[in-house]
Amino acid sequence: MEQQEQETPWYEQWFDENYLALYRHRDRGDAEEQVRLIIDTLGLSPDTAILDLACGEGRYTALFNELGYTITGLDLSETLIDCGRERYTGLDLRVGDMRRIPGTFDLILSLFTSFGYFDADEENEKVLHSVYNALNPGGVFWLDFLNAQQVREQLAPRSASQLTPEIQVLETRKIENGRIIKDIYFKDDDREKCYRESVRLFTRQQLEDMFQRTGFHILKLFGDYKGQPWAPLSPRTILVGRKTA
Repeated sequence: MEQQEQETPWYEQWFDENYLALYRHRDRGDAEEQVRLIIDTLGLSPDTAILDLACGEGRYTALFNELGYTITGLDLSETLIDCGRERYTGLDLRVGDMRRIPGTFDLILSLFTSFGYFDADEENEKVLHSVYNALNPGGVFWLDFLNAQQVREQLAPRSASQLTPEIQVLETRKIENGRIIKDIYFKDDDREKCYRESVRLFTRQQLEDMFQRTGFHILKLFGDYKGQPWAPLSPRTILVGRKTA
């Protein structure tokens, strides 16, 4: 089996063409639903300067762009940014680290569980400080994160799929040291390649505490993309905070 180098962080290994292939099935409807929730909740004006943080290929960035908003996408993966530039012409997609956000914005979005990647909680909290510093006065941070309790209670330890006629994918999942860890095995003929996802299982309360320590005033808490109230087994934890200074 071909293994990735262990000393390289998982998020520098995984976000490549295989990641895009595995998640290509993602429903545009879900993305459109959350975009509509963001616009309606915040009453966004067309001149709002938006940053799609950890934008990947630019799925959400493209939707906001189609609606006429000024939006920038930022992601650490050069591969995903290059794919996004090729797929969505005219988007402002840039390579960068979420812990050091360049520029200033009125709204910063962290969507599809693009938070909790780092091993140390201090590094994850550094992302919030980076967001806070990159927001204009009164700016808003929208965090779309997993619901830790729902993940713990409904975890599927193993699943398999046929990605293409040639490629099989096996995914195994476990909770270890406060993280949800997924190993993804791609098998093509007699070759295998393994990747890992590892995300910190921050609870709703831990996220709220981090927001408040950073200086955000919490505006909203949702449990799904329809804007339903958060509940212990909601599919998502969507937290919205405003910069207070």
